[in-house]
Amino acid sequence: MVDPASLYERFSALGAMSRRTFADFLALGEEKRIAKHAFWSQPGEKVRHFALVLEGLVRHYYVDPKGRESVKAFRGPGEFSAPYAEIIQRKPSRTFIQALADTTLLTFDVDVFEEMASRSLEVQRLARRFVELHFVGKEQREYEFLQLSAEERYQKFCAERPEHLNQIPQHQVASYIGITPVALSRIRARVVKKQKMR
Repeated sequence: MVDPASLYERFSALGAMSRRTFADFLALGEEKRIAKHAFWSQPGEKVRHFALVLEGLVRHYYVDPKGRESVKAFRGPGEFSAPYAEIIQRKPSRTFIQALADTTLLTFDVDVFEEMASRSLEVQRLARRFVELHFVGKEQREYEFLQLSAEERYQKFCAERPEHLNQIPQHQVASYIGITPVALSRIRARVVKKQKMR
């Protein structure tokens, strides 16, 4: 479970925020527990909330008309989770968000948060910085798909989420980095071989 002190440090790094404002922000949230494999957002639902992951792990993914899954993102403790584009556009969700482990979320009503932001420059700054970082993350993922090999993308994923490797099925990792499970199996074998040769 992520502790409030580390959360405060992370939020403060995005922009100066008083402990009072931070406490007021957390007070807006409602704790929600999601069992492993259960969903907290599915396509067609109205998007009224975003969430802060306190414990566990979720994945964001799409399903095409043939039933094939495309993993968009993973979110762990201290990270925000929501169908972001749908929130901005005020449209029903088109994203599955599923717990990959027993997960605890702190969920926030979008309208209530926006009302708080209208009264607080600190919260406005936090929201703006989050949007900026989300955009940078999207640009980075695009860069990786265009410039890195599949093996490099896999190694980068492992370096970024070492604590989650045992919780994420390999076919979902393969989907996230844009390759087939068979290709990922070959890459993993090469990586292990290289490690043994060092």
